[in-house]
Amino acid sequence: MKKISKLLLISILITALFSGLAFAATTNLNLDGSIKALTTNSKEGRSFVAGSSLKSLGLDFTLNQNTATVKNKEVEFKFILNTNKVKVNNTEFTLDAKAYKSGQETYLPLRFILETLGYDVTWDKSTNGTKVVKQSKITYPVTIESNGIKYTVSKEPSTIVSLAPDVTETLFAIGAGNKIKGRTQYCNYPAEVSAIKNVGSMTDPSIETIVDLNPELIIAATHYKEEVLKKLETAKISILAKESPKTLEEAYADILKLGAIVNKNYEARALVSSMKSKVETVKMYTNNIKNKPTAYYVVGTGQYGEYTAGKDTFVAELIRLAGGINVADDVTGWNYSLEQLIDKNPDILFGAEWDYDTMTKSSNYKGLKAIKNNNFKVVNIDLFSRPSARATDEGLKLLIEMFHKDIVKKLSF
Repeated sequence: MKKISKLLLISILITALFSGLAFAATTNLNLDGSIKALTTNSKEGRSFVAGSSLKSLGLDFTLNQNTATVKNKEVEFKFILNTNKVKVNNTEFTLDAKAYKSGQETYLPLRFILETLGYDVTWDKSTNGTKVVKQSKITYPVTIESNGIKYTVSKEPSTIVSLAPDVTETLFAIGAGNKIKGRTQYCNYPAEVSAIKNVGSMTDPSIETIVDLNPELIIAATHYKEEVLKKLETAKISILAKESPKTLEEAYADILKLGAIVNKNYEARALVSSMKSKVETVKMYTNNIKNKPTAYYVVGTGQYGEYTAGKDTFVAELIRLAGGINVADDVTGWNYSLEQLIDKNPDILFGAEWDYDTMTKSSNYKGLKAIKNNNFKVVNIDLFSRPSARATDEGLKLLIEMFHKDIVKKLSF
């Protein structure tokens, strides 16, 4: 009898959290060593939890017209019913799942809530069940190591100069954009950055301008010069210099670290959860595709050589996730050659407008079938040059539209 009950429990967990069927069930969730009974509903491959059962997770739930509010002493969620919009501590995020009402119950995305609260939600093959484990909380002092140098932030900075576009985008995405008092000329998103002081380029910013701003912290990423940072250090300004993420997993970890630095842990976890769920939704549609087009991301071309995304870059990962084959998976880094490109002869090229002009006007590329078939897609390269949330929210979706138009219509983000 015990064995039958255990099998039944596992079956409920599997169905509730991972199936595409839509029906209410009672799910027993092992959380912090305690079994929590939750009313759940599965819809479109996502698990939703009834607002009325959130009290067992230490959360208060209220419904006011079309806004469902979930909160405890530290965090507040505001879900807008029948949309994929949610605010976490007043910072807005876009999900791939919509909160909704069914009968007298309001259903909210369970995984998003748990991950924002600081839990890892995974599938445990050993038990064929869902595993919910509390993450290690990132607290001050926050240390990041880059190129053998350790940078430590001991307290929440009130003012920041960002020397990298992906840092700027991430800080705004987690609700810390108001801390940025200086940014580079390449930090052009979101629109609010236009009101922030321009300190120059990433590699050669104006030291005088930065010193005048007197920030508590400077954050640089990849494209910086050590000598510039050393000059800023002599001005007694704290510096954090980090490498840009090469994979989505590294991007997730990067966002969580930045969130901890600016005391936006819940918002950072919410952003990462929203990105992960979109990636998993895409995988559900693209994993078993047999006819995958070959693609080549044009980072640079022409007289200065060929540059693209090798297999160890996050752009290559996005191409694979979107159901394409990255022709430059035979190299690492960003260097390629004209001979390799001609030999691979990809189905699709995508890149900036100036690279399109170079390739379509030069005889070197006229033999490529992507040029012959007018399959060079001009894109906003910011979506692919910055490992930020826009890479999954917009870049990944754009690639799917290039590779498999029928799938992009099924996505809910």
